[in-house]
Amino acid sequence: MTIAGRFSDRRPLRLLAPGGAGLCAGWALLALAVGSTAATVPLVLVQGALSFAVGSTLVTRALYAAGEAPSLGGSFATAALNVGAAVGPALAGAALGAGSGYRSVPWLSAGLVASALATAAVAGWRGRR
Repeated sequence: MTIAGRFSDRRPLRLLAPGGAGLCAGWALLALAVGSTAATVPLVLVQGALSFAVGSTLVTRALYAAGEAPSLGGSFATAALNVGAAVGPALAGAALGAGSGYRSVPWLSAGLVASALATAAVAGWRGRR
């Protein structure tokens, strides 16, 4: 976590892009590894570390982007993460309730991360124009 914190202070975009891609790949690998404890346990640990590194970097970016209102920026960033923490399990429950099976949950997570990466790429592209 110390390494991620130092990296996110100096070069946040260099942590967010590969961190997000790593999360997406990790969820896909987890979907394929369901049923193998030897593969699942390390993947869950890596996903937890990556999630913490990416999430805390996003909050930090919001604080810097908020300029003269860092408390408001931090509040919005935290609220957005809380919405994700509520919506993600609801979507997973809906997938399981529809009979999609346990593998559908990490695939759903990979899809959500991929959509977030695509949104960030479009926003970054539009911001440079």
